[in-house]
Amino acid sequence: MGKVAMLSVLTLLFVLGIVGYSLNRRTSDAVKNYAGYYEDDVARNIATSAVEIYILKLKDDQTLLGNFTIPAIMNGEATVNISQKIPGNSDTLLMTSVGIYNGATDTVRNELYAVQGQIPPILGAVGMSSGKSATIKISGNALTSGQDVNLNGTPVSPAHTVAGIAINLTNPSNNVSISATASVTGNGAVSPDTERVASLPDYTSFADEMIRLAKVYTGQTFSTSSPSLGTDNSPQISYITGNSTMSGTFSGSGILIVNGNLTMSGQFTFHGLIIAYGNTNISIQTTGQSKVYGAMIIAGDNTSYSQSGNSTIQYSSQALDDAASQVIGRYLIADWWE
Repeated sequence: MGKVAMLSVLTLLFVLGIVGYSLNRRTSDAVKNYAGYYEDDVARNIATSAVEIYILKLKDDQTLLGNFTIPAIMNGEATVNISQKIPGNSDTLLMTSVGIYNGATDTVRNELYAVQGQIPPILGAVGMSSGKSATIKISGNALTSGQDVNLNGTPVSPAHTVAGIAINLTNPSNNVSISATASVTGNGAVSPDTERVASLPDYTSFADEMIRLAKVYTGQTFSTSSPSLGTDNSPQISYITGNSTMSGTFSGSGILIVNGNLTMSGQFTFHGLIIAYGNTNISIQTTGQSKVYGAMIIAGDNTSYSQSGNSTIQYSSQALDDAASQVIGRYLIADWWE
């Protein structure tokens, strides 16, 4: 009986030893697998980060072709190859990025296309591209001016003066009301300078193209605590989905695209191009001491522009040139694969 018991104990110990070994082996394999997954993931992040870095470099130098190395990135390294899809043509580029981390590698291949968009011609400090009707109401001491100025408000010499308000209406059904205390000036011979033009550029298509380069926000009230819409030192392309209000001492710089109505009040200031557009009724309203240096575009079937208080809309080629710097030379990813 004692021998049987001893044999049973030894058998149990043997089985437990095998089970323990198996568990330890599985734990070890799990740790190794996790480590492998982690290293692969970091290598992939390194590869995609290198793509972003060299897309930004291409903005400054479109001739940046060949092989490049980033020796230290995220505790790993990366190699990048940039070539033209069609030799001699930089409109489409091929970029291959390899991320390397602790022996793991990941390869990301991208096809890039050059953004051809330039800011379309600006014909007025305010441009109203409307298929059916336009309503203009300006009161108080408001100023809309097509006289070209720098960002500090000083006149540009030689100046490129545009209309105060340029309206595109083939068969106009418009309602214009401008008080005697308000001022609308530009390159026209009369004041207030509201000019009907045969056609305005396709600002809507330009806006749709710029959205792919933009930081995206949902429609809301932007104020002093709102996220940045760019600065003069770092202008940006911003896209807002839905009706929005800018108020307080908030400011922005670059290109602001609003798919909806836009209200500006308080001391809101913007340097660059503002486009509010939509399929039906679109309006921009400026009040208080809000200021725009650059230009504003309102595009839709029925457009409305309302200005009051001491608000200022002033054409500025300098502000528009700074905004254009965010467009020229940019590349976007058309396709990618691993």
